[in-house]
Amino acid sequence: MGSKKRRRRREERPTIHPKNKYSENPPDFALLASLYPSFEPFVFYSRDGRPRIDWTDFNATRELTRVLLLHDHGLNWWIPDGQLCPTVPNRSNYIHWIEDLLSSNIIPTTSRNGDKVKGFDIGTGANCIYPLLGASLLGWSFVGSDMTDVALEWAEKNVKSNPHISELIEIRKVDNSESTPSIQESLTGKSVQDESNMDMSGHMDEEAEPSSSSSFNLPAGAQSSYHGPPVLVGVVRDGEQFDFCICNPPFFESMEEAGLNPKTSCGGTPEEMVCSGGERAFITRIIEDSVALKQTFRWYTSMVGRKSNLKFLISKLRKVGVTIVKTTEFVQGQTCRWGLAWSFVPPARKIISPHVAEKKNLSFMLECTLINRSLYQMINVTQS
Repeated sequence: MGSKKRRRRREERPTIHPKNKYSENPPDFALLASLYPSFEPFVFYSRDGRPRIDWTDFNATRELTRVLLLHDHGLNWWIPDGQLCPTVPNRSNYIHWIEDLLSSNIIPTTSRNGDKVKGFDIGTGANCIYPLLGASLLGWSFVGSDMTDVALEWAEKNVKSNPHISELIEIRKVDNSESTPSIQESLTGKSVQDESNMDMSGHMDEEAEPSSSSSFNLPAGAQSSYHGPPVLVGVVRDGEQFDFCICNPPFFESMEEAGLNPKTSCGGTPEEMVCSGGERAFITRIIEDSVALKQTFRWYTSMVGRKSNLKFLISKLRKVGVTIVKTTEFVQGQTCRWGLAWSFVPPARKIISPHVAEKKNLSFMLECTLINRSLYQMINVTQS
């Protein structure tokens, strides 16, 4: 019995999103090498005759990204040495997951931007990959934020190199003149102590009364230890409305930690890869900002690199009064990442099943409508 369950889990492991261009047709290195002479020197053949590239060679991965964006998406693209080089299939998975969220009837559709979808890319980087893919694949408009001169310069170049979508993308500079304290600290003038007794049991606290963005008040202990540049609060402008934010956060606490995977070379600057507290602190700051901004965004989302952090972040969300949480798993080759999404918009329908009907769909999502503890306990008693 146990072996059957393990086999079933292996069979149901999420793979590439079915809407992804590469779900049925993975990149053909031999074909690309024949069509793009600049890519040909990076392709070699293994003993079984399969074309391959050296994933530890930054120049090879950058050239692969360039030719895939040009060949499959009609996008002109480049980044200088050392900048983070994204993998196109993986980033496409994230875009299509957000497409799933927006097209679902979990929360009501609003006409905040007419029929146009508008996203906010937190830390778009020199590669500007999410705005480029979202605009070219789905016609979405974007604001892409960043703080370094190199990232801003090359993101602008990548946008302007694609005039057919350039009007859909705005690159916005983040003021990084000084580090920002946590939002709670900035409003109270006091430092919030780090939470050491996090409730990981899965029980839900009572849902907080909605608060306006002008009177932000985090639950006790909900602070991120993040002291970097602004993330959303201070970057999003008054009156702006977005359908979603998207984020590839700094996963690591040090560049030494970031370089521990010897099998890949995706580049990346310290600003892109590292922050104090790593992804846990950075995404917690997004959660803090989302409590302040509430329904400025229909969906707040971020990629997560460690499953242990995913559980921690979900427990944070349960404490700040979000109405819905969804997760998914992105699997691309040997790399596994998770997607985390939440909203303050009241759900449009009652959620019954945590599963998605289409098993092959990447979006194996966890759904939980957050309700007060007494109702939660009453349901448990009734079911038992």
